[in-house]
Amino acid sequence: MRLSLTISTLLSAVSAFSRKVPAQEILQTNDAAPTFDEPVAQDIPTIHESAVMARRIAELAAHGDLVTTFPTHSSSYIARNDFGAEALPSGLESSPIGMIEYLANCESGTGNPTMLAIDIATPYRNYQAGSNISLSIRWWPAEKNFYAASWWSKITGKAKRQDIPTPHTPAALPRISLHGRLERIPNRGLDGFYLAQCFVRKHPDSVYWQPNAPGAAHESHYVRFVVEQVYWFGGFGDRARIGWLPIEEWHSVTQREIDECRLPGEE
Repeated sequence: MRLSLTISTLLSAVSAFSRKVPAQEILQTNDAAPTFDEPVAQDIPTIHESAVMARRIAELAAHGDLVTTFPTHSSSYIARNDFGAEALPSGLESSPIGMIEYLANCESGTGNPTMLAIDIATPYRNYQAGSNISLSIRWWPAEKNFYAASWWSKITGKAKRQDIPTPHTPAALPRISLHGRLERIPNRGLDGFYLAQCFVRKHPDSVYWQPNAPGAAHESHYVRFVVEQVYWFGGFGDRARIGWLPIEEWHSVTQREIDECRLPGEE
């Protein structure tokens, strides 16, 4: 009887806290805006700490958005598909386009993501036509819809910055934009075997479009994204660093630092 009463009480409490609070009720509770603790400068990660987190994001990432621009002369761009050929629509010259791409950390220690380039894919054809290229990668922890019940703290005006429902909100989680160039990776011999094995381990479905795979729909080859510049967005600016990271810091990060680093929300 006592157990059932306790459960009933808890359910009632959860229901009360989860109900939608009318705006006028919130205003009547406390007219003053919530006050927050002043940010402490040393709480913001250093440039090197930010570089370590950026490297870990790149190492764990399974996919990212590859951004290129269409050529300036549409007549030189022919989009070939199963239905024939189609010229680039008028007005899209120099227009950017971002497409999702599979990533894998198959050259550990370099900081250069590995990709399986499909020759007819838009990003790679744009790059071959002279486009600059960048790779956008975001960090997202294991799927969980958890938010701290700090809305009550906000209403009462007793909120602290660490009580804001983060890090499990996309706006507060770190992400990187890598800028550089593509280099073809030779896919032959034992090195080619281990490269394919590494990539397929990360993306089992990619076995169907491996280079020279029997029955493959399109030609493909492996490339490394050689990182030359790194833009880091660590989260909200009062607790994270935002801006360009020196490429020297990116390359100076050790594997031990990457392994020991834990990103927001990472188990």
